Parts: sequence; structure tokens; C-alpha cells
Amino acid sequence: MKFRRTAVIALALSLLGSPVLAKNFAVPDKDPAIIVSIPNDWDTKEVKYGYEGWSPNKDVYISVEFAAIKNVKAMMEANQKWMKDTGIKVNKPIEAETNLNGIAATIYKFETTYKDEPTTVDFIMLPGGKDRVVLLTLWGNDEERTKHGKAIDSILSSVKAIN
Repeated sequence: MKFRRTAVIALALSLLGSPVLAKNFAVPDKDPAIIVSIPNDWDTKEVKYGYEGWSPNKDVYISVEFAAIKNVKAMMEANQKWMKDTGIKVNKPIEAETNLNGIAATIYKFETTYKDEPTTVDFIMLPGGKDRVVLLTLWGNDEERTKHGKAIDSILSSVKAIN
């Protein structure tokens, strides 16, 4: 009886320290370099070069995709075209080198507007091994990003190198 109670308490304590239930995605799918977790209550789906997801109210978007290093320029141009086609005002990004959970990263932060509301679009470029990069995209108006801040923080803190 005492052993059973101890085991139940230990299990309960371990769950308290666990992150919110989440889906794990490895990118690229063949010989992956990065793993990221997206909360279960976010809608996610597989796309051609990775995965994308939406917050429960579809107000914050995230994607994690990969590309060959030789295609980075074309990928960034495609992303700027996507922003323009979506109605996001395209401007010059703030570029910064940083460290994301021990992984060297380059962030391209667009502080812009979407439907006349302050909006931030982040493109976070990470090494993907074997002449590849992984691009994590985070988009949402500033109010919604704040509202989903805990989930966004958990997603960003879940990004880990596999090797």
C-alpha cells in the first residue's frame, strides 16, 4: 500500500513538471535535424517541406520547414511574396544572430501590419545538417501573440537539435 501511494505521488509530481500535451514533429522527415513540439489544441498538418499549425482561434500561425542551403535566397523571396499576397505589409526585417536552445540561429523579424493591426512575422533559420536549413515561421498580430504567449514560449523552448 505504501509503495503504491509513493508511486502515485511520484507519477503526479512528474506530470506537474511536464509541458502541456503536444505533438512532436521532426524536420526534415528523412534524416531529421530538428524536433519541435506544438500543443495538441493547435491544428497542425503536414505540408510539402515540413509542418504548419494554427492556434485554436486561427489567429497565430507557425510552420517548420526545410530547404537546401542553395535554395535559401529563393525561399526567403517566396516568404516575402507570401507576406505580400496575404496582405502583410512587407518591410525590411530586423536581422539578428542568436542562440535558440543551444542551436545557432538567424532571426528575420518583420515588425509590420496586417489588416491595419500591429503584426510580427518571425523567420528563424536553423542549421538542418547535410547542406539544409530549417525555417521556423511565426506569424500573428501582436495582441494575439501576447494572448498565446505561453504556448508560443513552449513551442520555441521545445526546439531541439536531434544529433
